[in-house]
Amino acid sequence: MKGHVTALLVTSFLTVSAVHADPRAAAHVDNMFRVVDTNRDGVITIAESNVATEAEFRKFDLDGDGIWSYAEVSKQQLDAGAAQLPPDLQAKVIATVYANYDVDGDRRITLANYQQVQTALLLQADFDRDGQVTLREARLLHGLEAP
Repeated sequence: MKGHVTALLVTSFLTVSAVHADPRAAAHVDNMFRVVDTNRDGVITIAESNVATEAEFRKFDLDGDGIWSYAEVSKQQLDAGAAQLPPDLQAKVIATVYANYDVDGDRRITLANYQQVQTALLLQADFDRDGQVTLREARLLHGLEAP
């Protein structure tokens, strides 16, 4: 489930139309949805997202201190694919991800920081503004279905 941190960049750079959607992207979105929708009711709530993001936060908090360091974010991003980029772009991706999750600018990424950003990302897909996200809404956000 290494998608939440990279989801920030995926959401930011996504320009795929539903007609040209990669089947692997659809499978990824569908799988992420199944992982987070733990009660299998067809919607992801903020509570379900928080459970998933807490588990992911703990997974990448390598020293277990409750704070993501720059080194921990760097490792996660490099492992998630940034290592394939030229070094100058790697540095920009890592710095951007770190800055986006350090919402209060204190150079510490806490679980609360991470969940605040992840909730905002989740709610980008909440097109009907009911406080939860359906699979169709998630697929719409990622350009996998036409509106």
